[in-house]
Amino acid sequence: MSRSSPSLFRQAVRLLLAAGAFSFLCFAAFAEEDKLPLVLTPEPGISARVEKRGGDYVLVQPDGRRLTLMTQEDIDAQGTSPFFDEEDYDYDGHPDLAVGLPAGMVDIGYGLYLYDSGSKSYAMFDVPDAVADRQNCGGFWSIERLPERKAIYSTCRGGARWHHDVLRIEPDRSVWIVEQSRVPEDAVDWPYFSKPMRSVSYDRRGNILSEDVISPEEREEVWDVPVERLALYSAPQETARTRAYLIRGDVAIILAFRGDDWMKIAYNGRKDRIERWVSLKDAYDLAARYDPQQPPPAPLALSAADYSGNTEDPDYYRNLFTLSLDNRGQGDIRIGHGEIHLIFTGPDGKSVPHKLYDIGDFTLTPGQSRLLDDNVIEKHGETHVIFHGSSAGDGYVPFFPPGLAPGRYTVRPVLTDPDLSGPLYAKEEIPIDYPPRLRADLVKAAP
Repeated sequence: MSRSSPSLFRQAVRLLLAAGAFSFLCFAAFAEEDKLPLVLTPEPGISARVEKRGGDYVLVQPDGRRLTLMTQEDIDAQGTSPFFDEEDYDYDGHPDLAVGLPAGMVDIGYGLYLYDSGSKSYAMFDVPDAVADRQNCGGFWSIERLPERKAIYSTCRGGARWHHDVLRIEPDRSVWIVEQSRVPEDAVDWPYFSKPMRSVSYDRRGNILSEDVISPEEREEVWDVPVERLALYSAPQETARTRAYLIRGDVAIILAFRGDDWMKIAYNGRKDRIERWVSLKDAYDLAARYDPQQPPPAPLALSAADYSGNTEDPDYYRNLFTLSLDNRGQGDIRIGHGEIHLIFTGPDGKSVPHKLYDIGDFTLTPGQSRLLDDNVIEKHGETHVIFHGSSAGDGYVPFFPPGLAPGRYTVRPVLTDPDLSGPLYAKEEIPIDYPPRLRADLVKAAP
C-alpha cells in the first residue's frame, strides 16, 4: 500500500484489524487544536509549523509550501484526533516529525516525516514494500526511539500477542529490519518440534544473527529430551561437545537457537543452573536414530514397494511410490498425528531426512492393512512433487529434499507419531534416481 497519501491511516488500520487486532476504539480524543500551531525547529534558523486548516492538518514547510498530513476524512474514520512528536528518528542530528493516530484498542499508527537539511524540507518516509512485507505490522506502530541502536522500535497487537519490529534508517534513506519477534514455527526437518516465540536479530543482508526465546508472562518454555542419551555442547558447534549429557524425559528450558540445528537450553545441575547447547540433529535426525536391530515401537509394519526391476513402462513404475501400514498385533492401534518422512542415502553413505506429509487420524484393527500412498512422482515447473490427498485438502508436496545433489539414492520411509514410543522404519529401501527420468505426461508446467 502507498504510505505517502493521507489515506495511510485508513489503509493501515484495515490491515491491522484484518490481522486480528481489536476492532473498536477506546481512546479519548486528543485536544490538539489547543496546541496548534506547533512550531518545529529542525535546525538553527529554520522553522516550520503544523497547523489546522478547516478539518485538515497541514505541515507548513520552511519555504511556506504546505503538505497535508491528515484530512477530515481520516479523522472521521477513526473518531479521534492526531498527535505529533518531534524527534530525530533517522539519527542525522535533525529532529523529524511523527504523526500518530490511535487505531483500535491499543495500537497507534504513525506517519513519519523526515527532515532533509539539504532541501530544507520534510518528506513522508516510505517503508519499501519488500521491507514492510517482512514486518509483523507494515509501517510504523506505537513507535519508540532506541538511541543506543540508532533504531526505531515499532510494536502492535495482533490476536493474542504483541509483535515488534526494530527498524534502522540509514543516511541514504534505505531501511532494514534489525530485529523482530517471530511467532512459534514448526521445524520442518524435525518431527513434532516447533520453535517458540522468539526475538530474531539480523544483519543488513537479512541473515539471522541470533534467535532468543521470548517467554510470555514470565512463563518459561520447556522441552523434554526425546532420546535415550543426548550430548551437551559448550558452544553451537560439533567440536564443543562435552562429556555431560541428558537422558530421555529430562526437562530443560529453551533459551535460544542458532540456525535450525542448534538450541541453547538451561537445566538444574547439582548445585546451580547450567546453560548448554544441544544438537537438534542429535535429538531428532531420523537417519541418525535408525537402528536395524531396534524392535518396532508397536506391532506395526511399514512397507514400501520396489518397482526398480519392472520392465513394463519403467519411466512410470520406477517413480511410483507405494506405501502401506499393517497392524500385526492383537489390539487396535491408532495413528492420531502421523507424519511420513523419507531418508535419502547416497552412494557415499550420507543420509538426508525429508518430511513428506502428514497423515490423517485413523485406527487399524488387528490384521488390518492401510494403503498410505500409491502415487507417481511428477515434475511441476522446476519441482518434483507427489500427489497427497488429505482431510485438509488435495494437493502436491515436494518429494525430494531441497538442495539434494544429483545421483542414485536408496529411500527408506519412516512413520512418526507422538503416541508411538519411537519412529517406525520401513524394512525396505527403494532405489530412486534424482532427478528422475519421467514420462512426458508427468512433466507439467508450474501451477
